[in-house]
Amino acid sequence: MAPDSAAGMMADLEAFLTYLRIEKGLAQTTVTAYASDIGTMLAHCSVAADSASLADYLGARGYSKATVRRKWAAIRLYRRFLGIETEATRAMPTLPRRLPAVLSQDQAQVFLTQPVASRTPKRDALMLALLYACGMRVSEVVQLRLDQVDRSEGIIRVIGKGQVHRLVPFNAWVRTCLDAYESERPDGASPYLIVTMQGNPVTRQTIYRVVIRQAQSVGVSVSPHTLRHSFATHLLENGAHLRGIQALLGHRSIQTTQLYTHLDAKRLKNAYQRAWENHNDT
Repeated sequence: MAPDSAAGMMADLEAFLTYLRIEKGLAQTTVTAYASDIGTMLAHCSVAADSASLADYLGARGYSKATVRRKWAAIRLYRRFLGIETEATRAMPTLPRRLPAVLSQDQAQVFLTQPVASRTPKRDALMLALLYACGMRVSEVVQLRLDQVDRSEGIIRVIGKGQVHRLVPFNAWVRTCLDAYESERPDGASPYLIVTMQGNPVTRQTIYRVVIRQAQSVGVSVSPHTLRHSFATHLLENGAHLRGIQALLGHRSIQTTQLYTHLDAKRLKNAYQRAWENHNDT
């Protein structure tokens, strides 16, 4: 829903910028550009305006085509974050979606099993396992409560965007991390699964720092969202159906999930090219 006040708009925008920094792992310069583009738009029209109105607004500003494309991409992503559908319009240039970066399955294995160097290694290992092996968003890990984890069934009830619930199974590695964390988790009445040493809920920034530190220790470049992308891609590579992946990720639209079919095809093509080049060398 569209924010109803200036304070509400600012709160929504700040939450979106935090999402870009922490979950998407975007550079500060990129986040600043998004803030500028969206802030300018909000000063002239509602974030919930229809696509034709947004197109009229951008078209009347005298921007170059490249600038229009950038601003349109920022507005679309912000509206998606708020749960506002953006219908297609011919007034806007076509924006091909960039394929997300992902780890290979071997890289993911090393990333998860490399001992975590921190004062809370068992907690941090569980964070990484939930991000990759369950495909959870950072915000979902932060908000995960003890009563959402059903160990007997091996299921986590994840509460995602828009308070939409979904059931995500967890594997033996996640169970191992859960069991290990029990000995490290502070005693107390916190309803949240993952907490600080003082028993308070962890922040998004804490999880981001853990991911970056682990990535540096194993020599890869990832953000928390890279792990979610890798989760989906590896499921597809191992034969999972697209509808099932959609349900596990909590995507409202199958079109969002279909991005991974393009990624899988690209990886297959690259593997084919490498195999062909090696064959020609013999």
